[in-house]
Amino acid sequence: MNKRVIINLCVLFILHMTTVYAKEDYLNIDASYFEADQQKNILHFKGDVKMTKNKDLLMCQDLLINTEKSPTDPSKQIPKDYKATGDVSFNIVTEDNILKGKGDIVYYYPNEKKYIIIGNGYLENVKEGKKIIAEKIYIDELTGNTKIDGGKDKPIKFRLRLNNSEDTNSSTNN
Repeated sequence: MNKRVIINLCVLFILHMTTVYAKEDYLNIDASYFEADQQKNILHFKGDVKMTKNKDLLMCQDLLINTEKSPTDPSKQIPKDYKATGDVSFNIVTEDNILKGKGDIVYYYPNEKKYIIIGNGYLENVKEGKKIIAEKIYIDELTGNTKIDGGKDKPIKFRLRLNNSEDTNSSTNN
């Protein structure tokens, strides 16, 4: 398995998340139940949760968002971290690609630019045909480090398309 390819896939995923979230000022969240605790700065969504931002989509059964005061406007709250559980899946749409992922639990720490996918982790770069399946996927955008752990009796699976049909056709015509 080529560690550099895995790191590139993960960095692309993280870079897109940070640039997309900078484009729009709103997260749109639909759920069956909502509860807020202003003392603890917690937003809790339950039941068929659907969160969208631009063309990105996160779906789960339970979404917990810890908030903090915005450094630029202390009167506003911004997300400090996200924890999605229960049938978690997401799609991230970039100009050039679609990234898909799944996991039992997905954490996102926007200030630290860290993502953690735990339990039945799956990450796919659709355009490039790269897929990672692992028990845990850790991505740290600031350091560029990526760790992928298989579980007991669950080896890491990595798939990389070596030739796409366009490359194959153009090379046979020359």
